[in-house]
Amino acid sequence: MKKFATVLTVAILSMSTGKIWADGIGLTISGVLTLYTAGDVPLQPSGINYLDSASGAVPPGYGNSNTHGTAVIGSGIEFGLSNGSDLVTIDYTGTTATLTDTCLNSGCGSTPVTIAIYSPYITGYSLVSSNLNTSFGYGDTRYFPGNAGALTFFGDPGVGGSITFDYTSIAPPPPATQSLRLASFSRFASPAADPPSAVPEPASFGLVGTGLLGLAGCIRRFRA
Repeated sequence: MKKFATVLTVAILSMSTGKIWADGIGLTISGVLTLYTAGDVPLQPSGINYLDSASGAVPPGYGNSNTHGTAVIGSGIEFGLSNGSDLVTIDYTGTTATLTDTCLNSGCGSTPVTIAIYSPYITGYSLVSSNLNTSFGYGDTRYFPGNAGALTFFGDPGVGGSITFDYTSIAPPPPATQSLRLASFSRFASPAADPPSAVPEPASFGLVGTGLLGLAGCIRRFRA
């Protein structure tokens, strides 16, 4: 009876929380960083992807080194980029993402950029802290096949900084059952269908400004 009561309590708590979020470790994420110029739409990447190592801007030792802009969330820093004046890194844990702009010389912070990160299993981002001059959001970037977290850095010459988000994710579906292995036992055996892909709920983009003065009142949570 005691064991049954414990299981029942856990079940009730699980139902009351709505969705149970998974840890993001092991997810493959796709990243894009493009230059932002006057007339561009914030949060909409356009142009060369400098997180692609083929651009020549990705130093060795990062998750996107020697990739076309992809990385796996794990113990290392997932994305790195340098233009000689700035070192931009994007570091994921199981539940947070931190973008850091480190000044390498006095010319740092002078290049506005748009950055977006996509995984079909990441369902939203919410701001934790920032001292960068950015706008950010979560939704359709018109670059990836689904909703992505994105920000546009408008530039602060000579100034570095960082911005940190919490993010939510769902677990990928399990691999399809290898039912073909059973075919030898029966001529009627047939492959099992793949489980449906986990698709986040649609979300719409919103712009939130976070300048050097730390506009805490502008924090907006983007839901899945």
